[in-house]
Amino acid sequence: MSDAEATPPPGPGAPRTRAAVPLRHRPVTVHAWDDIVFAHWRCEPETLARLVPRGTRPDIVDGSAWVGLVAYVFRETRVPPFPPSTRLGSMTEVTIEVLTVDDAGRRGIAYLTVDTPNVPAIVAAHALLGVPYTFAWARSRRRGETVSHRSVRRPGRVRHPIRAVRQARRAGRTPGSSGARHAASVRAVAGKVDTSPLAADLTTRAGIHARLLAQTLFWQRQHPPLTVRSARLERLEGDLPEVVGLPGLFDRSPDSVLVVDGTTVRYAWGDVVR
Repeated sequence: MSDAEATPPPGPGAPRTRAAVPLRHRPVTVHAWDDIVFAHWRCEPETLARLVPRGTRPDIVDGSAWVGLVAYVFRETRVPPFPPSTRLGSMTEVTIEVLTVDDAGRRGIAYLTVDTPNVPAIVAAHALLGVPYTFAWARSRRRGETVSHRSVRRPGRVRHPIRAVRQARRAGRTPGSSGARHAASVRAVAGKVDTSPLAADLTTRAGIHARLLAQTLFWQRQHPPLTVRSARLERLEGDLPEVVGLPGLFDRSPDSVLVVDGTTVRYAWGDVVR
């Protein structure tokens, strides 16, 4: 029996948790995330249904289906029982994701893209997890309560990221400094703590629905209770939504902007959805 089936949904007056359900299996990876920005838009379910894996559908939250731009700093990776790895260092990840649910009631997300400069993460995610990581130059900055993230892909170089880095270094320039395409840039100013049910539903999901070969997999995701804060959007630009099949998404303001300062995220095997 799945966790979603074993635990009934909370009633109207029941307390809500911001921590994902306990893992059913030992974690396969543990990660430290910082400076997390969530920007979410309401969408018609029909718009998103064609983008999610088989056996899942867009989750209806507060009367709408949702798609989000989520960006964060990825500071540490651990593969139990081994100690944390410092070789990966810090990196920025910028994602576009759809809130999903499957027939077992597991509420997760489906990544449409995860843009990052980390080549080992890209290779491992594609081969083992079915998560669509894509090579991009990405960076983050925090000044006080202002959090900024930016990613830039370069057409023709995504398929050969190591070669692109070496060519840029031989030419004496910063990788990705010219010919920018397929970019996403977000800057938000964190405000007061948001304890609304909507904020919890948008930020705390039980796992990932991912395509791997002919199957749809569910990977559990668990973290401590989150401190979610409302945020004011200062900048949002780029054409990344067009690349994943959502043209014009950035032309309208997000319906929700939130910031989480940091958390530890654990992933574990969940199930074969289909």
